[in-house]
Amino acid sequence: MAAATMISAEMFEVMAPVLYLSRVFCLQPLKWKRGDYNYVIEKSHAYVAYSNIVVVFFVSASIYGLSQVYQLDLIYLIRIGNSTHRYVTFSDVGVVLIPSVLSVVITSLKIDKYVRYFDYLRKCDGVLQKQPFRTWRHGLVVYTTIFFTAGILVVDMVMWINLASKEQNAYILFGYFFPYYVCYCFTIVVELVYWQNVHAIMRRLIWLNEKLAEVAEEMNNDILFMRIDRKKISNVVDTLNADNLKKQEQKKSVLSLEQIQDLISAYQRLTDATNSINDCFGLIILIILLGCLIHLLVTPYALYAIIFTTGNSMFIVSQSIWMTGHVLRLFLIVEPCHGCLIEIKKTTAMVCKLLCLPSKKEVRKSLEFFLDYLAQCRIEFSAFGLTKIHRGLLTTIAGAVTTYLVILFQFNRNC
Repeated sequence: MAAATMISAEMFEVMAPVLYLSRVFCLQPLKWKRGDYNYVIEKSHAYVAYSNIVVVFFVSASIYGLSQVYQLDLIYLIRIGNSTHRYVTFSDVGVVLIPSVLSVVITSLKIDKYVRYFDYLRKCDGVLQKQPFRTWRHGLVVYTTIFFTAGILVVDMVMWINLASKEQNAYILFGYFFPYYVCYCFTIVVELVYWQNVHAIMRRLIWLNEKLAEVAEEMNNDILFMRIDRKKISNVVDTLNADNLKKQEQKKSVLSLEQIQDLISAYQRLTDATNSINDCFGLIILIILLGCLIHLLVTPYALYAIIFTTGNSMFIVSQSIWMTGHVLRLFLIVEPCHGCLIEIKKTTAMVCKLLCLPSKKEVRKSLEFFLDYLAQCRIEFSAFGLTKIHRGLLTTIAGAVTTYLVILFQFNRNC
């Protein structure tokens, strides 16, 4: 039986734009049904079939269309004029088509685990007693990515059609190029889905740190309350009700203990959600990162080739925009993962600060357990376990791109 989970209407509202977009582009084969105050999300076998049929069609159409386009003289000269050009071009095409196929296959196979990701977030929200809400930054990232991708694809298609329009009808060229650009959109949507999933975990880590700050404030108040109470009890034992004061003190300590246990439970749900994301998207993200690396090699090389062949100014502008786009794609993947690491450091620092405050024995034991749990079960995102995703990955990719570009230019000069 397919897995199903129930999420709040607020959570669905935040995730709805990317959910609908991923459904159109053959990802996340899910169906949802609205209740009174929530949504039920589960796997859809109909959308699994739809995803596989559509991706096979567009990949096959892309291969056929590109094979026809590369037979045109000018595009042949630019793209596959020599062995180096052919290697670069086939790599560029491969890192677009391969993720399109694998993303649909992997998401179809792991959709049950992905449904549990929503369940973990729902349980975390219940413990933290907070519900997500859509922010302007969330919409800015999603819609900016969509419009920037659409714009650059239109510019690129117009450029290639203008270059080859003397040899072929523009409408036919559009039909050849269109499936390949749709496959590129598949990859962009995967990145948007990954960004949203990781960003949702980061927002809940922020809530967790806010709750820890509230607990710290309560414990500070407890310390002041206990000092005042002891002074009163020692001076006016006969006039004050010491039993009531002790009960109030105990009640406040128990409240802090319950809050800490709830925060540990919330963090556990977030680690489970992180493991689900790594399991479902690890291989796809690894291939996409490799694709970004290859694109950042291919784009400058293509710019180099066009300068020494046609010198088309529109091509130069287009390739410059493409390089900016590939860099922004890396930031789309890396930044939310790095943001989670920063929040985890804040969580660890906050727990250490709480341990420095005088507290009940039970509260201290819970804090010590929380600190050990933070050390043993860290929230980290990785690309199929081969590399951790954080800002250090950007410098690694930049170094690799620089090195291989030098080798590629030198090899082309010697040929």
